[in-house]
Amino acid sequence: MKIILPIFTLFLTNILLAQNTRAEANEYFQNLNFTEAINVYQQLESNKKRPKPLFVERLAESYFNINDYTNAKIWYEKLYALKEKRVDEVTFIRYAQSLKACQEYITANNLIKEYYNYDELKLASILEQEKYLDSLLGETPTYEIKNLEINSPQSDFAPMYYKDAIVFSSSRAPEFSEDTEYSWNKQPYLTILTAKRDTSTNELKDVQKLHANIQSSYHEGTLTYSSDYKTVYFTQNYLKDNALQVNPKGFSNMQILKGKVVEDSIVGAVSLKFNNPKYSFGHPYLTENGKRLYFVSNMYGGFGETDIYYVDIKEDGRLGPATNLGPKVNTPGREMFPFIDGQYLYFASDSHFGLGGLDIFKAEIESENGFGLAKNMGMPINSNMDDFAFIINHSKNTGYFSSNRGDGKGDDDLYAFNKIAETIIYKGIIKDGITQSPIPEVKIKVYDQEKQLVLETTTDEQGNFEVALSPSVNHIFAFFKLEYKQEIKTVNNADSPNLFKDINNTVLTPFSSFIVSEGGVEKVRVNPIFFNLNRHNITYKAAAELDKIVSFMNDFPNVKIKIEAHTDSRASDTFNLELSDNRAKSTQDYLVYMGIDPSRIESAIGYGESRLINNCANGVPCSNEDHLANRRCDFIIIGK
Repeated sequence: MKIILPIFTLFLTNILLAQNTRAEANEYFQNLNFTEAINVYQQLESNKKRPKPLFVERLAESYFNINDYTNAKIWYEKLYALKEKRVDEVTFIRYAQSLKACQEYITANNLIKEYYNYDELKLASILEQEKYLDSLLGETPTYEIKNLEINSPQSDFAPMYYKDAIVFSSSRAPEFSEDTEYSWNKQPYLTILTAKRDTSTNELKDVQKLHANIQSSYHEGTLTYSSDYKTVYFTQNYLKDNALQVNPKGFSNMQILKGKVVEDSIVGAVSLKFNNPKYSFGHPYLTENGKRLYFVSNMYGGFGETDIYYVDIKEDGRLGPATNLGPKVNTPGREMFPFIDGQYLYFASDSHFGLGGLDIFKAEIESENGFGLAKNMGMPINSNMDDFAFIINHSKNTGYFSSNRGDGKGDDDLYAFNKIAETIIYKGIIKDGITQSPIPEVKIKVYDQEKQLVLETTTDEQGNFEVALSPSVNHIFAFFKLEYKQEIKTVNNADSPNLFKDINNTVLTPFSSFIVSEGGVEKVRVNPIFFNLNRHNITYKAAAELDKIVSFMNDFPNVKIKIEAHTDSRASDTFNLELSDNRAKSTQDYLVYMGIDPSRIESAIGYGESRLINNCANGVPCSNEDHLANRRCDFIIIGK
């Protein structure tokens, strides 16, 4: 993907052919003219009896920068051996990426684990990323992709939504550009183009030049818009009077500008305050609410070659400080092209565990500034080459990305994708929680995350069930069976598509475990309901037990009860009768207050001391414990 690095660094001076000397080779290399540098370095190296590490390294880097990974791998391999495996991390990353681009995955992965063996945390993260990627490989692809008809033999990349169209960057010629060629890739400088989007097929058509009023003779590209398409942020070389501004080393870096969009023209464009000509800034992405701008930079203090940062945008438009996304996202290599959809950050990286070149990753946004593990999107979104600039419309399960994989029409091509309407199998066996026996004919209702019913089924005679559901949605399972407590289970699979789901060994608690039978009468099993002496108001301890009755009646919505309250023999018969009746009514009122339908409580009656369960009648000496046994409240089941 030769166009990505040029957008960050542009060299001013043109190099003329000269004699094949070391100084000239270095000059070609420093001027980014890698093809000429390769020719000279190879001649110099062929004249050496022993390989010279500098020439070998420059040859490896030159081949890497022109995407000739086969030759890059050969020279990085030589360099790795020459330096006895003691190379800097960026060089090692490029070596590993070259191996993977040549599909030598086992060799590359073994070297990666060996290289990072000294860093337990880094190695643990790599192994976790490898495990996740392995779980995707060999599974049915989640996405289908297609190379778009509008692609040209040059670079077409970095798509972004713009109204009913797609905006992208392109170096195609001659119909859209008369600019001189850029020495790195021998293509015209980047132009901003747009194409109408066919929402039924995702195809793009009718390519036109867009925002022509801001386009110079140099690079413009990678745009992002506010949700109303009235504000735009875009990338451009540092210019003055349409001429490049260069730093002391002769390089013109990139900056991010903000402008207003008026009838497809950009007006009032201004450079953002964090821009600094010493470094490059690009790949802006504005969040949907317009409150945060993500971008990429190689400025000092980052973790690698290019890092992803953000600035918060205040109500008055002022920008907060630039904040690095941290080591869970950024690495010693390149992180580029951020895009936010829902709770996920999508970005391209060549240093997280991947398939080769730049791969597209997603990381869950766990907090305002925190991210989860960067997870590879897998094939076919990623390949052994560069895959980047991913955008998605999650509600429609469609989107676009860029790649220079081998089946394309040009250098970098635009690809469309849509999520395949596939299914995932859920299965399980339902058992009795007491006997552990399978339960036949359990009714199962499955709901989506919006609590809409998706399907119903029942278990077979052996208690088994099996259903096929969409892998992109989390599901809620509800299990029902007469004489059993309802069971609810949530299965979160949207974050791990294509993983086989097994919710085996679900148990249902039988109705019988909640009741006690006394003299042929079924009562709800509950601890004594305590009331203060001569009082009928519900105490804290009483409420804790009554909540169990509420839970039981919610679990078994067809159950009906009647409430019977009793006292001990102390105090007069009349007082005790009134006290117990008040306690029964207070108990009923509490259950109704907690949401139990009054029609499910047939009656609430106090019987005073007329139904003692021991010999502690009037005048009989008894202990407090014996009297306490008579102060009870029964919940008798009369319907189920």
